Amino acid sequence: MAKDPLDKNAWKTYRRLLGYSLPHWRIMALAALATAALAGVDTAFAALIKPLLDRAFVEQNQDYIRLIPFYIIGLFLLRGLSSFASTYGMAWVARRVVKDMRERVFNKLLQLPSRFYDRVNSAQLVSRLTYFVDQIAEATTTVLTSTLKDSLTVTFYIGYMFYLNWRLTLFAFVVLPFIALIISYVTKRFRRISVRIQDSITNVTEAVDEAVLGQRIVKIHNAQEFERTYFAKVNENNRWLSMKIVATKAGSSALIQFIAAWAVAAIVYFATQPHMLQQMTPGTFAAFMLAMLSLTQPLKSMGGVNEKLQRGIAAGSELFKLLDEPAEPADGTRPLARASGAIEFRDVHFRYDAQQQEALRGINLRIAPGQTVAFVGKSGSGKSTLLALLPRFYDCDSGQVLLDGRDLREYRLHDLREQISIVDQQVRLFNTSVAENIAYGLRTMPDEAAIAEAARLAHAWEFIEKLPQGLQTPIGQNGAKLSGGQRQRLAIARALLKNAPLLILDEATSALDTESERMIQAALDKLVEGRTTLVIAHRLSTIQRADLIAVMQDGRIVETGTHETLLAADGYYAALYRMQFDEGESGA
Repeated sequence: MAKDPLDKNAWKTYRRLLGYSLPHWRIMALAALATAALAGVDTAFAALIKPLLDRAFVEQNQDYIRLIPFYIIGLFLLRGLSSFASTYGMAWVARRVVKDMRERVFNKLLQLPSRFYDRVNSAQLVSRLTYFVDQIAEATTTVLTSTLKDSLTVTFYIGYMFYLNWRLTLFAFVVLPFIALIISYVTKRFRRISVRIQDSITNVTEAVDEAVLGQRIVKIHNAQEFERTYFAKVNENNRWLSMKIVATKAGSSALIQFIAAWAVAAIVYFATQPHMLQQMTPGTFAAFMLAMLSLTQPLKSMGGVNEKLQRGIAAGSELFKLLDEPAEPADGTRPLARASGAIEFRDVHFRYDAQQQEALRGINLRIAPGQTVAFVGKSGSGKSTLLALLPRFYDCDSGQVLLDGRDLREYRLHDLREQISIVDQQVRLFNTSVAENIAYGLRTMPDEAAIAEAARLAHAWEFIEKLPQGLQTPIGQNGAKLSGGQRQRLAIARALLKNAPLLILDEATSALDTESERMIQAALDKLVEGRTTLVIAHRLSTIQRADLIAVMQDGRIVETGTHETLLAADGYYAALYRMQFDEGESGA
């Protein structure tokens, strides 16, 4: 019969999982020795029954009777010490595995390309970083401890049973093939259900994530009942799958014990036959029965271990898919201290997905150092996509993007991104202080005077100085304690402080009122001096003084020129301008 490829892949996954425990082999070895001692002590308790009955109760040996309390106390002391060493040692390794694995996954998330995040939502990644990693820790440590203890306990008990009476022991082995069949079936079922449970955990996380992040939309549309119903559905699915695991586990355990009961009954019948009674003392029979009955507990525990093992393998399979994802291409080797700012797009083509049409089609454009170039066009024309190529969030499918006459892919990725500051319409702030947000990513923390100066230039100081702790005020997740305009100004201050030679402004003033926009525009006019600035703006009034305007439509540049020359050409730009002018007039 051909080997199940699922089992082969599962074993391959588990071996890889064990690799995360091996660096801590010394602690694991000590814990394993303690576990072996624990299994030995459990067998010793059963072995104590034979001399206890034969020598104390039958022979009434007073010397042995006086020693029995000391044996019992010694065994319990040894059991307590070995249990503590085994539990603590493996727990220590487990938490290190969790720590190491989470760091590996988090580091991988920082290295993954933008294309990956286009197809995977954040809830899936959060569940992998939390729930999945914990399942792996169980599989690589707790499973090993339990398997070692239960296996040794079973081995010691069976060895002792052979020592007492090998005929009865062989008789007990009749049930083992039936138990093996049950365990094989349960193993595959656990693995299948575990994969579905992990998907359900992701769905629960996703439902919470969307409801929390979109709480204002939920409220304004009175959609609480819809979200409540959806969450109840995914939560119930998780509960139902978990109960299937419990039912499988409990059912298999009960069936194994029922089969074992037949063996016990048969052995009791066989052992109480006259010819057997002549060969066995009461102590021997009692010790044999205790050892055999004690086998049910480690066999039952191995069923629970199997569940954890299959969960860990299923989780490991998903995590390894993530860890095996190709990282961002960092193939460049050319260092770049500070760019002069000359940019060129040569016949650039790009599509997000092979099944989609091209987002950029034959882009050609030269930008001189220090120029301010504005990109305009309707939504979906390719403006943001084009500028996303500059920091290599994406690489073009064909053509070239050059900086200072060199293809971007020649430069070291870290050095390239040091040259660029970006302020886009989706401002991202962090749950730290105002100062740390403005100085985010800088190698050394500037003094407060430099941070305050950047805030003043961005016209953010007027609200920062009113905050309870000024620059040291925590602003909450994504600046939740600030208004949209205030968050935008902090992002602009961050770009000012970075002082990069290339500046990308993607709707950088979109969240500001007219007065704030005027102040920001004045600050930006100072900022762009000596820098190459690329601006995306839907409001054409904000880019009239640009050195060059590139008009985009359907992934192509259809017009270039200054504001005046484009209006005089009476083409696509002039039509856009008249449309906005008419809307502004009607709005007024």
